[in-house]
Amino acid sequence: MKQVKLQDAVICITGASSGIGWAAAKAFDRAGARLSLVARRKERLAELASELRDAIIIPADMSDASRAASMIEETVRHFGRIDILVNNAAAIIVSRADETGPDDLHRSFATNLVGPLVAVNTALPYMRRQGYGHIINVGSPGFLIGVPCYTSYVCSKAAMSAWTRTIQAEWADTGIVVSEYFPGYIKTDSPPESRYTGVEQSLVIDPDANAVTRFFTRPKSADDVAGQLVKLAQRPRLLKHSGIFVPLGAVLSLIPRIRLSIARDMAVSVRKRLGLSIFSTEE
Repeated sequence: MKQVKLQDAVICITGASSGIGWAAAKAFDRAGARLSLVARRKERLAELASELRDAIIIPADMSDASRAASMIEETVRHFGRIDILVNNAAAIIVSRADETGPDDLHRSFATNLVGPLVAVNTALPYMRRQGYGHIINVGSPGFLIGVPCYTSYVCSKAAMSAWTRTIQAEWADTGIVVSEYFPGYIKTDSPPESRYTGVEQSLVIDPDANAVTRFFTRPKSADDVAGQLVKLAQRPRLLKHSGIFVPLGAVLSLIPRIRLSIARDMAVSVRKRLGLSIFSTEE
């Protein structure tokens, strides 16, 4: 695909109040884009916007489908168009598989799938009239291997990946580009929601794990990912990832024993760090 100029492009970024979203906003700002910043924390969005050239803030929870739609309308009302939508917001709930219930799944799917789907469907008519639009769905390769204690998250991200590839097929050759981006493990200061105390964002990253597991859980910085997102916006692709470990992990996920070995090592590490048994009924 040909290179896209980001100067004055209108880009909506969800989950912009921290981590990847925060870093991406700054990176796109440096590229000359006009930004619509979406997240739940209004004060953090205001702080970020004050450092940018041309940005509006839209406090919204992506688990609320009505707000996922209205954020697009507000963006178009202010800027007159929307060129790129970066679906980055995510809900992570740390919980053993046997403790994960319907409420956990509903909350994760509402933020990680339903909200992005509503936002995309709301943006689609505007992008069609413009003759171009780019959807970037920030996914996770974790479902390929299996991430212990992240049941609702990896299930929702697997669903997001399936949806992304479906609309790639349906909208091929329409001028609407749909990209999937796999960042891998990201080092940020935002701890996940958890049933357990003392859980850090780096829960599955264990420096004492074997070399193979350490390789697949090696973290990237939010700034590294932001740079990759800018490159993806400039040169759209169907799939982009950070480093060789993502495609290698995809290949190894097709070999059950290797996949299980990696995931089992992560599970042992997570249980040790949290002081958990395998099943909640054993405690």
